[in-house]
Amino acid sequence: MKRQRLLNSSTAGFTLLEVLVVVIMIAVLAAIAAPGWLAFLNQQRVGKARNQLTQAIRDAQEQAKRTKVNRAVVFDNNSDSPRFAIVSIVPNSNNQCSLPASVTNWTNLGSGEIQQGNVRLTTKTETGTVQNALASRDVLIFDTYGNIAPCSTVQPFFTITVQSTSGINPRRCVRVASILGALQEDSDAACQS
Repeated sequence: MKRQRLLNSSTAGFTLLEVLVVVIMIAVLAAIAAPGWLAFLNQQRVGKARNQLTQAIRDAQEQAKRTKVNRAVVFDNNSDSPRFAIVSIVPNSNNQCSLPASVTNWTNLGSGEIQQGNVRLTTKTETGTVQNALASRDVLIFDTYGNIAPCSTVQPFFTITVQSTSGINPRRCVRVASILGALQEDSDAACQS
């Protein structure tokens, strides 16, 4: 009886060779999939940052209209993580705007997932030439009607670009396409400046 049980039972398990083949196949598939996964994560991070910038610009326009006080979206690309803030701006008698001495309500772009140097702020004039927005700070100012403020040196064509450090793409941008503050979102090749 005992002998019959031993003959009927089979040895279950895998050989060392079978386990090695499966491990090697998993490693090869992971090596193939990893770059695509990293590219997907970069696209998600950059897209999230662009959506956050778009919402900040819309919030500044809405606050300016609701409170009847000029609002500015101030960008800081020199900190550890790119950030922005919405501040009140009061023009002086010469219709010139000045930023507050200190800005305290900074918001990190992309929840801190965007590295330093990945946000580029550019303006385009009527002729299409590219120049820096304001000499000391990157600022977008809206008047009490939600339009580009007359005290702003920014032309109606204003582009904020968020780009990944891993290469040229993914690149996402937000354009202020008119003096009325109309917004347009673009990606990759359309964001060339």
